[in-house]
Amino acid sequence: MTPEISVVIPNWNGIHLLPTCLRSLHAQRFKDFEVIVSDDGSTDDSPDLIARDYPEVRLLRSPANRGFCQAANAGLCASRGRLVMLLNNDTEADPECLGELAAAMNSDKSLGICAAKLVYSDDPSLINAAGHACRPDGVVVDIGRGRPDGEWFSTPREVLGGSGGAVLYRRRMLDEIGLFDPAFITSVEDVDLDWRAQWAGWRAAYVPTAVVKHREGISREITGPRAIFLGLRNTAFVWVKDWPVPSLVRHFGDMWRGLCANTFSSIRRGYAGLLPAVVWSLLVHMPRMMSRRRRLRRSRRVPPARFEAMLALGAQQTRQSQEHR
Repeated sequence: MTPEISVVIPNWNGIHLLPTCLRSLHAQRFKDFEVIVSDDGSTDDSPDLIARDYPEVRLLRSPANRGFCQAANAGLCASRGRLVMLLNNDTEADPECLGELAAAMNSDKSLGICAAKLVYSDDPSLINAAGHACRPDGVVVDIGRGRPDGEWFSTPREVLGGSGGAVLYRRRMLDEIGLFDPAFITSVEDVDLDWRAQWAGWRAAYVPTAVVKHREGISREITGPRAIFLGLRNTAFVWVKDWPVPSLVRHFGDMWRGLCANTFSSIRRGYAGLLPAVVWSLLVHMPRMMSRRRRLRRSRRVPPARFEAMLALGAQQTRQSQEHR
């Protein structure tokens, strides 16, 4: 039988993380789902652990480490569910999580993305991500990052999209807009997918009753040179690929100030040497990004006003989440 939900877990050397994640899925009250672990060339014994202790889990093995995007895409392609959840291996899902996400998605046919409430594993009273919001300076943020949980974060709301660490996608949407862009490798790939979904007319919702604990930074580096390089470059990829020209012109000042601030921050942290590599990589990939931009433009179903509305919503949600006590 075809399951309602396929849970896809990209994994790379996660033997110390997988048991907690998989046990939390086994404890779900919603039972109509399958679990797929897409192993990305692990050199530890995590594939053997899955085969030995979790025979119900479908294991996909890659002989080489290809990056998050390709590992996730392999799992998404192999999945069978009408809904597909992408879940980090460094997470622990609340027993109601899958059921709450499925109920939210099934309640509104216009939804293509449902974002879980991510909280920090070592302090669940703090928000890790309550969906994505895009500020007018072009930076997409995890709503509420580091803020105390409370009433504001307990309210469902429309958002730009959701963190790839714990998010439910409608398969029909993925069939329409495509999977993650492998050029992103890892970092900001979920933001690119958010915007492609928005342009295709799909909406996203934050589901506060679907709680997931996250050990951020355990499964992949988020502060080192490679993470800084990919974060800067991939953010620019999104601007080139997904932003309409009128919005680029209108918000150029904010984007330029934000870019300068990020650049100076990188320099102060000792990453000045990465900047030429970022520029070179952008130039190398520019033809590919422009080609995908043209393809996206031909498939758009909503006017540019929708883009501006999401920026206004993002600015509002960023401000409100920071004001929350």
